[in-house]
Amino acid sequence: MLQEVFEADSSVTDPIALPEDAYNASRRQYHSTVLLDILAHHKKPGWERLLGMTDVDLYTPQLNFVFGEADARRGVAVFSVARLHTDDRDRFVHRAATEAIHEIAHTYGLGHCNDARCVMWFSNTLQETDRKGTRFCAEHTGALRRAFERKRMA
Repeated sequence: MLQEVFEADSSVTDPIALPEDAYNASRRQYHSTVLLDILAHHKKPGWERLLGMTDVDLYTPQLNFVFGEADARRGVAVFSVARLHTDDRDRFVHRAATEAIHEIAHTYGLGHCNDARCVMWFSNTLQETDRKGTRFCAEHTGALRRAFERKRMA
């Protein structure tokens, strides 16, 4: 699904160990920005983007938790499946795809959306993730196409 949405080849790499300094014991969560720093360090020459997937709970200092975070400047993003689990495997996979697409789109410079059905909507709950799904609204579809065009011209 990611290859289709972002018109790019993708591959799975070896796992990267979670850094101890990313863990906040009082919150029992990992600081997602620290994980972005680690991913940026592991990004190999020629890789346009790097998406990390984890099963630990993530946070940023301003929020109770995050499903993921991205850094457009460095082309890295991370998302967690820790809060996405359900007994329904198809729903779980759909949630993971939704959050992965959302975070990778941030690496192309796309911001959050006011359309609750757009994948770029900022999800605060699983219900919002389930509602928004994996599709872009018309505005964000255009923004992604323009990002692809800029990439092709570079």
